[in-house]
Parts: sequence; structure tokens; C-alpha cells
Amino acid sequence: MIVTLAIVALLAAAGKTLAGGGAAAAAFGLVIVIPAGVILAFIWLPAAVESLLSGLTGAMTGGNQQVEAKPFFYRALAKRRQGKFLEALAEIDTELLKFPGNLEGLLLKAEIQSDDLKNQAAATGLLEEIIQTPDRPRQERLAGQFRLAELQLHRIRDIPAGRAVLEQILEENPDTEAAHTARQHLAHLPGADADALMGRKKLVVVHHETSLGLTEDLGASALPQENWTERAQEWVTHLDAHPNDWEAREKLATIYADQFQRIPLAIDQVRLLIDQPGQPAKRIVGWLNRIADLELRAQTGVEAARAALEEIRSRYPESPWSDQAALRLATLGRAERSHTPTPTLKLGVYEQNIGLKRGSAEIPNPDPDAAADR
Repeated sequence: MIVTLAIVALLAAAGKTLAGGGAAAAAFGLVIVIPAGVILAFIWLPAAVESLLSGLTGAMTGGNQQVEAKPFFYRALAKRRQGKFLEALAEIDTELLKFPGNLEGLLLKAEIQSDDLKNQAAATGLLEEIIQTPDRPRQERLAGQFRLAELQLHRIRDIPAGRAVLEQILEENPDTEAAHTARQHLAHLPGADADALMGRKKLVVVHHETSLGLTEDLGASALPQENWTERAQEWVTHLDAHPNDWEAREKLATIYADQFQRIPLAIDQVRLLIDQPGQPAKRIVGWLNRIADLELRAQTGVEAARAALEEIRSRYPESPWSDQAALRLATLGRAERSHTPTPTLKLGVYEQNIGLKRGSAEIPNPDPDAAADR
């Protein structure tokens, strides 16, 4: 750099000399300019050529950027596929010596210990090492915690220990997606109450009149039929204990919409999901689209569906979700022009007996005030 500056200064002096005129001045200036130009060419030409051709040469040689060093576990994976589990662990340990505390390596090692060697104590120790390592990034600690909870619940069958890990995630990560995921796991923990609500399906055989020959029965009258009123009541009871359970509330909304044809009740349940604090944006967008779908099933639901889609655009402007909502909005005009109200069937007193009228106790509702006026 110093040499370059000196040469530039000489060239400036030579320029002034040449500007003075005269043969002697011109000869003196040329004596300075020519050697200085040659020296500058030697200094800057290689760098200039490299800069101009770096794209072409980089494509052929891979460039001159430094490649981040990272462990490779392909040998360990190959050994595991061959059933050589101890050799696979040895390969992982070799990489961990070069990259101590590597998350991928520790998780893979714990998986082999647990799933292949059935050494749950060793797997638990490795996962606890991930969780307790000082200064480990939060996402890596969460990965270890969720893996440990899975191990405790599904391998060791230690429900209290698994519950404790999930509650620790909730305490350390409030109002995050990890906390919501932990709540879902807690809501579905194995146990007498959870098994009764989540695993058991109540089936009842309904009475069918003798076929009059108008349709072919094909044995349909002998099939067990779902009692949707009881099923909905099970989800309502479950939501009383676990109000943040996404899956249960979504299933209850589906029952309201598909089995009872009560679209407002279904929308109320989806709205309760959206209104929970800290919900991930992706899920909120999905639920708003679900509301739009439900509104379109009503006789005059085009404008309500439009409002749900506009809410996506207002919540998340300049996002792909906003663009997708705009595309759906463009199709609503055609839907509105072609929308023909479906004639309703007057059922009279019998309507009350099948739970189609609000006020009937046969449609369980976890939030009676939410849809009292709808």
C-alpha cells in the first residue's frame, strides 16, 4: 500500500512536469511515468484479473471461501444400518472428540442407546448432558428436553418424569411455540383419564326400520353408529381440564360443523384457538382459512369469509400468507354471484330432539356464552 501511494505521488509530480512544457521536462516525465506504470501493473493486475474472473473460476474450483468444519456421521449411520451398534457408537465418539458437545452426535448416540441397545439409562444421561450443558443455545436445550420427555413417556413409561420435563419447558419458555407444543403433550399424557377421553370410541347401534325395497341396504343397518352427542361431550369435558388443547378443540369444531350443522358454534371454537396468546402465525393463518371455509358453508357467508381472509392480510401484510389470501379473495366474487341459498327443511318439534336448536342440552358447549345469541 505504501509503495502504491509513493508511485501515485511520483505520477502526480510527473504530470505537473509535463504540464510545464519543454523537451527536457517531457523526457523527465516519461522517465518517471513509464516505470511507475509498469510497477503499478505488476501490483494491481493480478488482483483485477482475479476479481473479474472470480465468478468463472469459482464455479470450476469451488471458490476460495472457507468451509465451516463440521462432524460427519455417515459412517456411524452405515454401521447402524448394518446392525453394528457398538461400532456405530465408536464412530460417533470419534467425531465428538473433534467436536465436543455436538447436538447431532449426542442425539444420534442417545437414539442408538435407547432404540437399538435398549440402554435407557445411558440414553437418559446423554440427553441430560445436552440439557445441563452451560451456555448451550436455547433451541438445542429444547431439542434435548423434548427428546428426553419422549424417552420417559414412550420408552421408560415413567409418566411423572415425562410430565416434569414438559412442565419445565413450559416454565422456561412461556408464550412460545415450544410451550404450546408442551401443552399438547401434557393434554395427551397416558393415564386413566386421558385413555377414557382420547382412546375410547363410544359406538352405539341405532335402530333401523325394515327395508321397504326403495334402497339396497347391503348390511348398513347392522353397522355401529357414532353417538356424536356423547362424543362431543367427551371433548367438552376434556377441554374443561385442558383448555389449550388444539387438537381437542379442532375436533369439537368439526363435530359442530359436520354432525350438528351448527357453523357458528364451530367458528366460536376456532376463534378461541386464535385468541390464545402466543399462537404461532402459521397456525393462526390456518385457522382463519378454516373460518373462511366454514363461513362459506352458511347461506350468507361470503362476506364473513371475506372478512376472515382480510384479517389474514391485515395481520401479516407483505407475507406469502397475505398473497394467498388475496388469491382466495379474488375467487369470492364468483362464489357470491353463484351462491344460491339452500332451502331449509321445517322440522317442527322434532328439531329439538336432535339438538339443532340452541338451548337443547344435546349439543354440549364448552363456552355457552360464546354462541348464546347466534
